Amino acid sequence: MQKRIFILSLLLVVVSLVSVASAKRIISLSPALTRNLLYLGEENELVGCTSYCHTTRKINVVATAVKVNVEKVVSLKPDLVIASSMTTPETVSQLKKFGIQVVMFPMPKSYAEICSQFRQLSRLVGREALANKVLLSVQQRIDRVKARKANGRRIFIQLGVDPLYAVIPNTFLNDYITLAGGRNIAEGMTMGSITREAVLLKNPSVIFIVTMGNIDRQEKQRWEKFSNLEAVRRKKVIVIDSNMACVPTPVTFAETLEVMMKMLK
Repeated sequence: MQKRIFILSLLLVVVSLVSVASAKRIISLSPALTRNLLYLGEENELVGCTSYCHTTRKINVVATAVKVNVEKVVSLKPDLVIASSMTTPETVSQLKKFGIQVVMFPMPKSYAEICSQFRQLSRLVGREALANKVLLSVQQRIDRVKARKANGRRIFIQLGVDPLYAVIPNTFLNDYITLAGGRNIAEGMTMGSITREAVLLKNPSVIFIVTMGNIDRQEKQRWEKFSNLEAVRRKKVIVIDSNMACVPTPVTFAETLEVMMKMLK
């Protein structure tokens, strides 16, 4: 009896995977997942996305960064909805009640997890061969960067202004620093909130300011007033585009790392 139950359960899993792999109407509730679909050659299967997604053609907008128009999602009759941890459990539950298959992709904590999720998505849409080619190309780019180490420079990556936030360990953003051979001034921290005074005491040799609308230039000028700061003396207070650095896809990760390494020279 137990053997029969096991076989039935296995068959259900197989059927579920096959139905997802043949999905022809996909809705993405995450800008990063939308980009990954583009890299996997699946944008034509996309019928809905968020207002923050960048696409090469006009696609129905069904959500903001957090709020999802469930009625609109249902009306588009998707075969598959892919979502990040930004989508609330309540929304996911609502969608599932309509018989919609929802696959969640939590915020990756490392470059390795970014690649793992890319592979997972490729399996869902039947694009594993292409994913392998993309990841091989990305890894070659990463390896070239790793060959040019930043010699242990103290690096501060700033994510906010009021309050000030630092990139901390156990995040994929921290991997930009470690793979470049630098040292994160926030190492040992478990929360990102940090004071400007604390940053000055740690005296980073490089500051990367992740773009925050029109504030980035003002913030750069604010740091440059501290003439004794090593990053200022080295002229290494640098603005990075958040649309590249903060979007966890293999391709954008490699692009960001290459830009950072170039600026570290």
